Amino acid sequence: MRIFLFFLLLSNYSFSQQITKCDIKKIIKNSIKEERRNGYSYHSKIVANNIDSTFFTSKKIKIYSSEVAVRNNDFCRTVQLKFLKNSKVVFIDCQTCIEPSSCYVSTNKNIYTYKIRKRKNVLNIEFTNSFNKINFKIISTTEKKMKGRMYYEIEMERIN
Repeated sequence: MRIFLFFLLLSNYSFSQQITKCDIKKIIKNSIKEERRNGYSYHSKIVANNIDSTFFTSKKIKIYSSEVAVRNNDFCRTVQLKFLKNSKVVFIDCQTCIEPSSCYVSTNKNIYTYKIRKRKNVLNIEFTNSFNKINFKIISTTEKKMKGRMYYEIEMERIN
């Protein structure tokens, strides 16, 4: 019984560890290119559910490190975060709710610079452009698997 309690406490401790700045950078880097089993590679984006503009209006959101999460969760409206060189990211608003599927054309309002910062043991990601500034505190990450493909679910909270 004591051994069981020890492993239970140990497993809880490992899940409660904070994600590091290095981990977030690795997730972003890995989101740029994802390999498929057949050897064909394509550019993947980090995605978020955007039904009712939740990405831009909700206090808490979840983002996913692979588009496989869209199919797994049946999101028909998403914001894709396509990370580029020079600390740039493009927010691409797409919908598959109504045929034909479509994405809005990117403009300067959709292109942000991003910074990952750690302040007082809290990891933040900040998106800024000439029109807007969006700050999130990273709350947790969960590694998930679907059809042999690993991805992360990252929960974030908007900060003013």
